[in-house]
Order: sequence, then structure tokens, then C-alpha cells
Amino acid sequence: MKLDFTKVNGNGNDFIVLKNMDGTLTTEDLSRLAQRLCRRRFSIGADGILAVEKSDTADFAMRIFNSDGSEAEMCGNGARAIARYAFEKKIAGESMSFTTGAGLIKAVVEPPYAELDMGTVDVSSATIGDFASALGIISDKIFTYVFTTVGVPHCVVFVDDYDAMSVSDQISIGRDLSHDYGRFPQGANVSFAEILLDEDDEYGEIKEIKAVTYERGVEDLTESCGTGCVAIAIAYALVLGEACATSLTRVINPGGVNEVRLSFEGARYSCRAWLKGKTTIVADGQISEEALS
Repeated sequence: MKLDFTKVNGNGNDFIVLKNMDGTLTTEDLSRLAQRLCRRRFSIGADGILAVEKSDTADFAMRIFNSDGSEAEMCGNGARAIARYAFEKKIAGESMSFTTGAGLIKAVVEPPYAELDMGTVDVSSATIGDFASALGIISDKIFTYVFTTVGVPHCVVFVDDYDAMSVSDQISIGRDLSHDYGRFPQGANVSFAEILLDEDDEYGEIKEIKAVTYERGVEDLTESCGTGCVAIAIAYALVLGEACATSLTRVINPGGVNEVRLSFEGARYSCRAWLKGKTTIVADGQISEEALS
């Protein structure tokens, strides 16, 4: 049996999209396929698999499987990628809704861009802490971090100089924190973020934030992380206060820029979040029986 696929990326965060509206592929099938097909150089290669499935309450349902075979609740860039796919394949119109493990998502597609209305994000249990690292050039440095959940758990680590951190330091610290189950019982994606302030802005609102994310399940740095970008914007607002809570945040990832809009509600225990960025349809194809076996 051969299997049709589409390769899509959101700012370099790449996915293999499989249409599974009839439910032929089971959870076990999708987990196994993610482990086989996401291997770079040996197969198609991707950060994960997105499955498009039937929904009784929305245009479709999205499921995401990381490259290690684990199923994730949500992925911001994956959601943007699947929205672009659904639009191009006429599964949905330019405005659509779809279900995820983290709830209902609404999207608007204006190729090549896709914007998500991620609904209300509960930040009432967000925590701010610090940790010391003895790795490489940042020996004995104390880092501030913010932990919150945006579909999946995120730890945002603020750094003074993003470019001073080596990739190996980012991977080592990211892996250690991601697997620090004492702090984060479910593990966490770990983002390293440097705030770039507009010096002409007397309120110190964000001009841009430079960041990279170590993703749980992928177990590596990724070119971009959509939910990570939202978590970074929320973390900034929580640390620096009300004046920055509703500004537009441009998060520069290695693979491109995602824009995040936030609107805090009530006593700042929750906020509405929107995520916008570029998507690319890379290829349509067929997976050979040899690759599936």
C-alpha cells in the first residue's frame, strides 16, 4: 500500500501531512509512521506528522505526532501548516476551525500566511523562577525563566545575549530543562529569548524578540515554534508588566518571524492570543511501500 503525503512548513518547522478522514490509520500506525518517516536523510524527514481527521464539531480535526512517535496536544506552526494544507486541498475555506488536543482553533489563510485565533490562554498557573547553569561560556550565570502552558508546557528562559550562546549550550540546557520533571512534571519545550527593545520607546515596549526553541518530543532545536512564540510574548508581558501586555510581538526564530498579538482579560489570569506567520507547501507525493515497511 502506498500513502499520499504533503510536505508543509511554517517558518522552517516542517511537517508531513497525512489525510486520514476515514480513520484508516490508527494511533499506533501514526506513531510508527512518525518515527520512520521523520528521520532525516533516511526518509522524507520532518519535525513531526500532522493527521487530518474527521470532526463532528469543526471543519476537521488535527492530530500531531512528534518525530519520536509521541502525540502532542498542540503545535502552533503545525496548526498554521495544516490550515494552509486544508485551504489548498479545499477541505476548508480561507476561514476555518479545527479541533486539537488542546481545544478548538480558528484560522484565516491568506497564502502564504496563516493566522490562528488560539482563543483564551489560561496563565493563572504561570510561574516565574530562576536557575543556575554551569555549562560552557555561561558558567555560574543565573537565568530567569517563566513557565506557562500554551497547548503544551513551555519554559521561556530570558538571556542577555542570544548570540553568545552556542548551539551546543542551547541543546544541553534545553535538554536538561525539558527533562527536569521536578520542575516540570510533564516536561517542557524550552525557549531561549533575548528581548530587543526599541530605545526610542519611553515605555520600553517590545520591538522584537530573538529566540530559539528546544522542542519536547523532537528532542532538538527547531527552526521555529509557534506555541513557543506565544509563550515568549506572554512571558514578557508577565515579567515586564501591563504596559506591554497588548503590544504586537515579533519573534525572530532561525526559520522566520512569527507575530503574536495578546489581549489580557480581567486580572491578567488569562489572555486571548493570535499567531501569524508564513507557511510553505513544499511538495505533494507518494510514500513507497519500501519506506513504509
